[in-house]
Amino acid sequence: SPFPLNAPRNLLLMFDIPESKRAERDWLRRHLKEFQYHMIQQSVWVGPSPLPKKFKEHAKNMGFNNFVKTFKLAKPYAVKGQHLTF
Repeated sequence: SPFPLNAPRNLLLMFDIPESKRAERDWLRRHLKEFQYHMIQQSVWVGPSPLPKKFKEHAKNMGFNNFVKTFKLAKPYAVKGQHLTF
């Protein structure tokens, strides 16, 4: 991961990628896990920011612009086990 082990999780990422793009969706999930992101509900992940430039460029080239949204959080989430705390 390009992030320190306990980097603040201050980016919310949501996606809705069609079933016809399953391989691309799996690619996204693999990278989010590699970047220490945690799934907080189906297709909604939280993790450190900013996402690496190379990752964002590749995601754009894969046509994710209409399927992925990110939101910078005012306050980082703390993840304990599998549960998210505020």
